[in-house]
Amino acid sequence: MKKSLARVCLLGGGGLIVVLSSGVILQWALSQHTLSNTAAPGRLIDVGGHRLHLHCEGAGGPSVILEPGLPGSSVGWESVTADISRFARVCTYDRAGYAWSETSPSPRTAANIVRELRLLLQTAGIDPPYVLVGHSFGGLVMQLYAGQFPSEVAGMVLVDSSHPDQVSRTVDLDSASTIGLVVGILAPTPIPRFFLPLPEGSPESRDNSVRKMERELMMTTRSLRTTAAELAGLRESLKEAAANPPNLGHRPLIVLTEGRKPEFWHEMQEDLTNLSEVSDWQIVEDAGHFIHHDRPEVVVDAIRRVLDQVRSGAS
Repeated sequence: MKKSLARVCLLGGGGLIVVLSSGVILQWALSQHTLSNTAAPGRLIDVGGHRLHLHCEGAGGPSVILEPGLPGSSVGWESVTADISRFARVCTYDRAGYAWSETSPSPRTAANIVRELRLLLQTAGIDPPYVLVGHSFGGLVMQLYAGQFPSEVAGMVLVDSSHPDQVSRTVDLDSASTIGLVVGILAPTPIPRFFLPLPEGSPESRDNSVRKMERELMMTTRSLRTTAAELAGLRESLKEAAANPPNLGHRPLIVLTEGRKPEFWHEMQEDLTNLSEVSDWQIVEDAGHFIHHDRPEVVVDAIRRVLDQVRSGAS
């Protein structure tokens, strides 16, 4: 009886190893296929031992710099870049480890992300000042950038942005850490492809091919591990932003907010308008968290209005 039980356990364990090994091989093959067969629209630029992907379109200053949420890549801004490029130079990029960008040896916290972004722009010859645009976690990154380097910022647009007070006003950080741990463990396997949600957006604003490309790039092992690392560092990122609040003074700021969030979220969004003496708060009732997917024209208009204010002030 004992020998039969041991044989069953041995066979079961062996079968599990075969399944897991097959899954790892499949995920590796899918990741390699995606990265090999999806051409980067921009260029890879060395930022001190690893390269980041940067893509700029259009002309006219100040340059508009777009920062995606978590997880997120430059592909997520596809719905707005063409329209913005008609009146300004607009630059999208992939944070280290996402899409076409190589991984970074530094922990994935906002301070390290800001340092790498600044070095990327300097190396690429994209001179300040900038209009910084950040969605969700990307909004937190842009707040920290403006807090650390205020002279390099001409204006800002925050798209349903994170707020530094999330570290004390929400319990979601614990669940975010748990999700990050699970994603990190499962990243070498295809399992996250079945449960990790990614934004779809309106078919009118995001072509099916674009949505498919974004999902495939976000499901590579490299991108999944980066997602896990950013979630693990989220509490530290919030603390870094809280310790370096920006003071935009008379530089323009527009805060765009999803209408369906709870009251505490709207309170924090309204509080973000205090970062500038020239600010506007707009609740977009018919959009979800990804306002630039659901209502891209609202985001484009906000960026245009900030640029108009900057340019009229400069003149």
